[in-house]
Amino acid sequence: MADVVSIDVARVRAAARSLQASAEGSSGLVWQVGQCRFGNGLGDPGRERAIREGYLRLARAIGAFSTGSSALARGLVETVDAYDGRDTANAGNVVSLGAL
Repeated sequence: MADVVSIDVARVRAAARSLQASAEGSSGLVWQVGQCRFGNGLGDPGRERAIREGYLRLARAIGAFSTGSSALARGLVETVDAYDGRDTANAGNVVSLGAL
């Protein structure tokens, strides 16, 4: 028996939009985290430097997540566009591919 793959195009596009929105929200967070400081109140330059470096590492990690989410969203859209454009049995928002 041949395998048939069905893809709900609308749901994949909705997931891509959600990922893109998450990526855009995260990019603003990178700036905010990068601005975090405890100020001069600690009196321990080594500790202040370590805290500042920790915030910068966190900002870089959030930035990487944002970039990855955005790339994944683009990949989902490109993939679903490719399947949607194929000669398939298309019932509304569901693309059914024949035997693969």
